[in-house]
Amino acid sequence: MAKIIQQEALQGKYVNLREITLNDAAFVVALRCSPKAKYLNPTKNDVSLQQRYIANYFHKKDEWYFIVEDKVGKALGTIRIYNVCGTRFEAGSWLMSNEANIAQSLEGEYLLKNYAYHILGFHVNHFEVRKANKKVIQFHKAYGARIVRECEMDYFFELTKDEFDYNKHKILEIIHA
Repeated sequence: MAKIIQQEALQGKYVNLREITLNDAAFVVALRCSPKAKYLNPTKNDVSLQQRYIANYFHKKDEWYFIVEDKVGKALGTIRIYNVCGTRFEAGSWLMSNEANIAQSLEGEYLLKNYAYHILGFHVNHFEVRKANKKVIQFHKAYGARIVRECEMDYFFELTKDEFDYNKHKILEIIHA
């Protein structure tokens, strides 16, 4: 699958998603090493390692890594599509700075999933959430995601394109888009 980036499809009312660049490495490290990242896999506090990770990303055809930015271009967070298998994808690395408000956070996540389903043509989003991350679990369930299995630390969810389309009005009402 060739990498598709249709920037116009990644623009919302409060935020835009833009493809990550090497210049974003310090922002990503600061965010991933902050207390906000307590539910994500740990990242080393090393900008050069992050730059190598981003440089490697550019060689992948089946991964999309975005910076969530406000309407004047200030970076607020990260989100990505990865672990693609046929029509299935994983959405993750959804992490927003303290400067992002709820509408910006939710719209960034909405834009990514809408892009995955309606531009890239995926049908099922599979992802995991730490059991301790109760607010995010509640959010995903309200969106129509269902738990398909669990382990000691995580719930594993699936959200189909049909469930996303059926429930997206709930998110759009929250963000007033």
